[in-house]
Amino acid sequence: MTRLVPDCMANRGDRCRGRAAAGMTLVELLVVVAIIASLVGLLLPATQSAREAARRTHCLANLKQLALGARAHEQARGAFPSGGWGGEWTGDPDRGFDQRQPGGWVFNLLPWVEQAALRDLGAGLTDPEAKADAAIVRLTTPLPLAVCPSRRSPGLFPTNVGIEFWVVAVPTSVKRAPAEVARGDYAANMGGGTRPNNYQGGASFSPAAYADRMTEARWQANFGPPTDGLVFRRSQVRLKDVTDGAANTYLVGEKYVDPARLATGTFEDDDQSLHSGFDRDVVRVGSVPPYRDRAGFDPKDTHGGYPVPLAYGSAHPDACGIAMADGSVRPVEYAIDPAVHRSLSSRNDGQ
Repeated sequence: MTRLVPDCMANRGDRCRGRAAAGMTLVELLVVVAIIASLVGLLLPATQSAREAARRTHCLANLKQLALGARAHEQARGAFPSGGWGGEWTGDPDRGFDQRQPGGWVFNLLPWVEQAALRDLGAGLTDPEAKADAAIVRLTTPLPLAVCPSRRSPGLFPTNVGIEFWVVAVPTSVKRAPAEVARGDYAANMGGGTRPNNYQGGASFSPAAYADRMTEARWQANFGPPTDGLVFRRSQVRLKDVTDGAANTYLVGEKYVDPARLATGTFEDDDQSLHSGFDRDVVRVGSVPPYRDRAGFDPKDTHGGYPVPLAYGSAHPDACGIAMADGSVRPVEYAIDPAVHRSLSSRNDGQ
């Protein structure tokens, strides 16, 4: 019997090799590309969501560490970290942690978040210029704990033309104007933001020798009364002063920033130093709702006037993180009831 053998099997020559070399047709290639593109389209949102979830977890962990540090500060010093004097003042390691300390809450918190060496830069130096040089090192040292990874990486940001910082309070007050400084994405709770407990600017008496002579009554007459939050100008709020309950009172949360002005340092709520005293950069109020970052938006354009709208907010899609005075951390939705948000910002409104 004669067997019929296909040409390519019989000859195993050019014809068979030619068919094998042809591989897939153009139509088949396009189908494969379309399938791969569809898979990428399906997987990319999931990947981005997973990355944002990881960044948010990191951000909430930062807030947790800051809150626990503030609690430890309260236990060790008898009060939550002071808000310092004003936006142009930065910390002086030789002036303690009370009302004589011009630096803000981040500066005062450093020893309780494993950054004591950063706070102590320049401590004990009697030469003002040498101490100022040490202070500039602190101002230009990024602090990863203070930065939300969903918004930006730790780094330095330009200071506006004309901005100078008091970097030394003793023995002689010294001002410097660094070209760049480290900033942060978290702000302390200064209160509900209703009159008379509203934000009245970051000014203060200066130099330190003059400020030290001012009575509390003079401070209040010039810059407003104490607020109903935990951190404000020259604050010394104790845990027992939080009569609404530590679990029901904001301590520190993410702040709203216009992302279009992050790199330039031209947004009023993000143009000073991480270690500045009482200033828009480092405190927030509850009289305005939290907002998600969006380019070109400024809460004052919507709310305006007094109280100055120092809004909480973040780069996260649906909520910002806020740590409570008991050390717990929670996501606060942008759609939170305004009355609830304002009440959680007050330590003693009875609600």
